[in-house]
Amino acid sequence: MLCVVLVGCGFTATAIGPAPGQDAGIVPAVDASATTDTPPPPPPPGGDPNDLDGDGVGSGDNCPTVANPDQRDTDRDGVGDACDNCPTIANPARQTLGSLNPIQRDHDRDGRGDECDLCPHIASATDVDTDGDGIGDACDPQPTVRNPPAFFNGFYDPPDGTWSSPASGGSVSDWVVERRADGTLGWKQRVLDGSKRHQILLAGDHKEHFIDTVIVVEAISPADATSGLRNAGATYGFLRSGTSNIYFDCGVQRDEVNAKNFIEGAVIEEDTLNVDKTVESPVALLNTRIHAVGTATKTGGNTALACAGGDPALRVAATLTGSPDGAIGLRTFGMSAWFDYLFYVETVPQ
Repeated sequence: MLCVVLVGCGFTATAIGPAPGQDAGIVPAVDASATTDTPPPPPPPGGDPNDLDGDGVGSGDNCPTVANPDQRDTDRDGVGDACDNCPTIANPARQTLGSLNPIQRDHDRDGRGDECDLCPHIASATDVDTDGDGIGDACDPQPTVRNPPAFFNGFYDPPDGTWSSPASGGSVSDWVVERRADGTLGWKQRVLDGSKRHQILLAGDHKEHFIDTVIVVEAISPADATSGLRNAGATYGFLRSGTSNIYFDCGVQRDEVNAKNFIEGAVIEEDTLNVDKTVESPVALLNTRIHAVGTATKTGGNTALACAGGDPALRVAATLTGSPDGAIGLRTFGMSAWFDYLFYVETVPQ
């Protein structure tokens, strides 16, 4: 069975979170200089100290650092058109870890806010959307087929009530918001406890899967009597089989016994590998950004799994009997890892 992996991207942010430091699920910024705020210009000499941009509007200016005397706000989100990164789609400024003031969230920092960016985690000058499905060609697994709306979570806020951990999968509280030293914000699974699984799943079931994330492994447990393999990745399929949970995963694997690193596409029943397809990775895993893209495509009674990581040449594929239907999410086993975002598209069967 032929399975093609395409490079992916993102939409739909999580709920507004509390101010930084007010939630146990938020880890303080590791670099105080890593902030998305731009210092305002000094007030004009002798002018209104509240009129920082000199446009004649003091307190309540909807663009306090960009002159806009007309105060035009087309989408009525409280941010004036002159400084709005989505001027026709409402995306009000929200409190975000590492920012002194509320900001309009722009994950890829390309000047277009997440709500109007057709690939919100892939920086680009323009968006091209050939099939008109609201997913940019640069991140659309089927750029000529109209797909359902994409899901994107930039991990600005701790997991809310739409996320859960299954039995023996740790706790939702194991996943926290953390800003790395380079300023990027994401979710970290912070618990390192040997041959144990930490799983977080998004509510809702889906049929076909295209999932994209970036993984940074921060620590790896040594081999123990249970297993010498450790892994972390995105879950792009989940189902129940009797009393067992079965996961389809795309991500990275570390063989602690033989000191080797792999890109891995796997079918995992609880903590047992049923299907384990790997390709050795030439790059070290620790503190390296690995771009993992996985697909699960159903044809008849078979499902074709594919996973690519980092270099597009590092890809693996497997075919199994069964269905990829189910929840999507993130998973670690014997690792603590940081994830930059999660992007998901339910693809259209061919």
